[in-house]
Amino acid sequence: MQSTGLRYFLAVARTGSIAAASAQLNVAASAISRQIANLEAELDCVLFERRPRGMVPSPAGELLAQHAHQVLIRSEQVVTEIRELEGLARGLIRVACSEGFSLDIVPNAIAAFHADHPGIRFEVTVQPPAQVTQTVAAGDADLGITFALTPTAQVEVLYDGQVDMLALAAPDHPLARAPALRLADLLDYPVALPTRDTTLRQVFDAACAHEGLTVEPVLTANKLSALLPFVRRSRGLALMSALSVRTPLRLNELVSLPIQSRASLARGIKVQAMRDRRLPRAVRAFLRQLLDALPPPRAP
Repeated sequence: MQSTGLRYFLAVARTGSIAAASAQLNVAASAISRQIANLEAELDCVLFERRPRGMVPSPAGELLAQHAHQVLIRSEQVVTEIRELEGLARGLIRVACSEGFSLDIVPNAIAAFHADHPGIRFEVTVQPPAQVTQTVAAGDADLGITFALTPTAQVEVLYDGQVDMLALAAPDHPLARAPALRLADLLDYPVALPTRDTTLRQVFDAACAHEGLTVEPVLTANKLSALLPFVRRSRGLALMSALSVRTPLRLNELVSLPIQSRASLARGIKVQAMRDRRLPRAVRAFLRQLLDALPPPRAP
């Protein structure tokens, strides 16, 4: 079985259709169909069940998917080890992260690393926290960085830290010079919040419930980046981690205000890698760059 056929087969298994796999791989659908037909002929079995909503691996296809995944990971590892003979001259680093890290921490770490190692390429995938972990566990990203509320055994945790939630305001906001805010202070101003399926919103709502408060946001968005223009141009406040907006804070485009609450507003930060995988040299070097940008880890 050739690696090309396995790669095409695995893409169909993951996406659920030849058309979606074609778009993902940028390969003609006919070429993917041909490779799958060759695999089925070679193995003398049906690898997919064709259903109205797409293609689902058969029992034989499930077994092949497990094999194909391991084969492709090992092939990538061998290629990486060969390229490591050239030091940090070439290579690809794949990073999966939740949006809060994509706004500032990750791109700035990449820019700093690129200045010293211009031959290293990066692919960054922005996903919900749980999906970041799944992507890393599947070997589709070298590193994952995300907020996490609960531990997981799916991946190896390379860094475990935490960060508090802050209120963000425009520099001319009436509260801009306040030493700190209480949750009740938010009731007097328009508030911008992310959607309820985010870790930030879950922690915030739990803290408000603990104090018997209900904060109705004026703006709710599933992207943190959509909250920032509202804050800059209004008397509004947004809740966010300072890690997500280090650059705007440094440039005095925004100010951050600590929030005093009875319940903790801290969220855990995890940097993750696939279990039992030896990280390539370039990934290990970038990991050090990334960790330098994060708060000190929590004590064991």
